[in-house]
Amino acid sequence: MRSTSIRTQLLLLVLAMSVPLCALVAAGIYLDMQATIAHTKSSLRTLAYTMIRNTGATVASAHNSLHRLAARPLVKLVDGGHCDPALQDFLTMNPAYANVAYARLDGEVACSAVPLPNGRGRNIAATPWFQAFLREPRALVGLPHRGLITGKWVSVIGAPIRNEQQEVVGAIYLPLDLSVLDPHIPDAGLPPDSRYGFFAADGTMIWRNLDPEGVIGSKPNAEAARRIVAVRDGEFESLAIDGVVRYFSVVPMPDTGWIAFVGVPASAVYLAAKQRAMLSMLAALTVMGLLAVLAAWLAHRIIRPITQLEQAARRVHDGDFGARAASAGPGEIARVAQAFNGMADHIQASTRQLEAEVAERREMEEQVRQMAFRDALTQLPNRRLLHDRLSQAMAASKRSACYGALMYLDLDHFKPLNDRYGHAVGDLLLVDAARRLLACVREVDTVARIGGDEFVVMVGELGEEATASTAQAEAIAQKIRHALAEPFRLREQREEGGAPSMLEHVGSVSIGVVMFRDHETQQDELIKQADAAMYQAKAAGGNRVCFFGA
Repeated sequence: MRSTSIRTQLLLLVLAMSVPLCALVAAGIYLDMQATIAHTKSSLRTLAYTMIRNTGATVASAHNSLHRLAARPLVKLVDGGHCDPALQDFLTMNPAYANVAYARLDGEVACSAVPLPNGRGRNIAATPWFQAFLREPRALVGLPHRGLITGKWVSVIGAPIRNEQQEVVGAIYLPLDLSVLDPHIPDAGLPPDSRYGFFAADGTMIWRNLDPEGVIGSKPNAEAARRIVAVRDGEFESLAIDGVVRYFSVVPMPDTGWIAFVGVPASAVYLAAKQRAMLSMLAALTVMGLLAVLAAWLAHRIIRPITQLEQAARRVHDGDFGARAASAGPGEIARVAQAFNGMADHIQASTRQLEAEVAERREMEEQVRQMAFRDALTQLPNRRLLHDRLSQAMAASKRSACYGALMYLDLDHFKPLNDRYGHAVGDLLLVDAARRLLACVREVDTVARIGGDEFVVMVGELGEEATASTAQAEAIAQKIRHALAEPFRLREQREEGGAPSMLEHVGSVSIGVVMFRDHETQQDELIKQADAAMYQAKAAGGNRVCFFGA
């Protein structure tokens, strides 16, 4: 077959390099878009959680203040003729609040820090928040409305007033100026036209940073508002009431039932990524042009030394095995490459065979060692290695006079999981449980699996004093119990052709603990005692820690 010229070969090389380069650029653009979305999601959720924390603290502070006021003797009387002067003092010290007042169960306002208009009484029985309070007398947060006394846009925070017999005799409430709900988040980095605020569960706008449409206190007729209430916890793109498509992150706010939202214009989310994509494409084209110029220059430079390269390669063929040559190219280079690679390939094949044999022998030796002392599934020490470690720990305890602890663990409700989802899912749980156990103890301690869903944890060098050492062992056992009570997320493999799914399993563990020092008790007896304590924990309902002899 006729060999092609060096110039042609190099140009084909440039083309071959350009194809994966373009693929890499495309993949980079896609991954950059995904990373941008992920970063935006993470940033907006962080801001939403910050809003919940800050505004939640404001609401909680108001609730605490109301509970303290409700406990005052004069307030408990709910008597308009004997108003507690603490109301006026409280409002003076908290100018952010619109008012503070309390009313009887018939809705008649008994006392108010802000004087009643025209000195006449006010009845709040018909207000939605008071109706909700009568249905369930507890601390609550009402929807925005104009206050009957102050005339300001407020959201009422209320709490029950109880007499000495703990009977509900009235309600103390604090009309909270909506500006107080500002979460004061670090929004300097948000793009222009960003919106953030709170919705009630029924779709009423509680507060937002900018309200040019005047929708606070109403249910905005917008796709974004409806989706915020429907989604409650997640991210999406939607058309807002001002006609701007925004990327929203929404998070539910505990206790109040509100939903915090942060929305940024979708165009701003992708703008930076699009600019980076254009720069990447420009850089790729520049690189391709430089490669083409380099190929032409190399073609001119290579033709002259071809004969010298062939002679040098034949000398290598006679004894120098430290180089390789490409088997493609012009005829002269192809002949040199065939002679050179024929020799080098033979040596390389022999070397690889020898390396493979050595690696195989080492792997077999490692497998034998692992099978002798390690559990095949979790790679934890098995019963044989546990006994060896326990002997060392008991000897060290005798030298140091320090206590150690042996904990026998049995996973609660493991068998039903195994029976329902199969051993593959059960094995995943055991591996994750082993990982959590290792995270709960020191590197010098031992975590072993001795069969099924049973583990043993050995902790040494606790201390010389029995009470303090027992307390340390109790703290470690409780830490393990809490760690294994956290939900396990396990990948369930469907039948052939089905996509795997994530399974969440919430379990618990029964733990038996026995303390030891030097060789006061034999190893087997020590393990039996820990096992007996574990069965004591099982008999008590599981998910607990029991000490032997306690």
